[in-house]
Amino acid sequence: MDITPYQMISNLQPGRKNDWRLKIRVTRMWRPSNQEGETVGINLIFVDELGERIHAWIQRAYIPLLENQLTEGEIYVIQNFVVRQYTASTVCRCFRNDLWIHLNNITEVLPPEGAVFIAPHVFQFTELSDIFDAARQTEYLIDVVGICQLIQPVSTFTNQYNEQRTKIHFRITDTHTSTPVVFYDELATAFHHAVVDAVEQPAIVIISSCKAQCLTAVKSRTQLQVIVSIGAGEESSRHD
Repeated sequence: MDITPYQMISNLQPGRKNDWRLKIRVTRMWRPSNQEGETVGINLIFVDELGERIHAWIQRAYIPLLENQLTEGEIYVIQNFVVRQYTASTVCRCFRNDLWIHLNNITEVLPPEGAVFIAPHVFQFTELSDIFDAARQTEYLIDVVGICQLIQPVSTFTNQYNEQRTKIHFRITDTHTSTPVVFYDELATAFHHAVVDAVEQPAIVIISSCKAQCLTAVKSRTQLQVIVSIGAGEESSRHD
């Protein structure tokens, strides 16, 4: 029987130690790719019993060892991994946490022991009134929530690389402040179908790990927009 004690995410420390042991839920899981369309690894978001979150990474070499052992939404015991600290140059990490987990060839994925409750989703919302401040920093992405308004049809456009892409524009509001939002590609299509199929109106949307950007400045007033693409945060979450 393994006697290594469980740790909470908040107790993790960066360094060479690799005998960490966590009981977590995989709340998100996605595969970033390079410009050639090749998968470069797998990103995961872990949540523990205290509701703490941390980003985890499987580099391409270890995907065959670990991918089939992990399913989004399920609870696992994860042991034998390395905890690392983001470098000063890292931008757009998934949330404010300074640490990330490197899963490797010695990592073990086990079923949980006994009954355990871990929230299926955890968010740390930024007020829409604070979007401007969020847009001025690039260290981490944010979570927002609001009521959907002024939803536009899905449209297509050609980007600077002469690639055909799709997008959808809408606004979210908290009844005091509103901000425009744009989703791209698969997320745009999925959002459109979800809104069409929604039984209850008005629709409320939670957007996790998104980037607020300043688009234009006109007479000292800055237009803000929340930018979200499928697998938001994946550019900053590659650890080769």
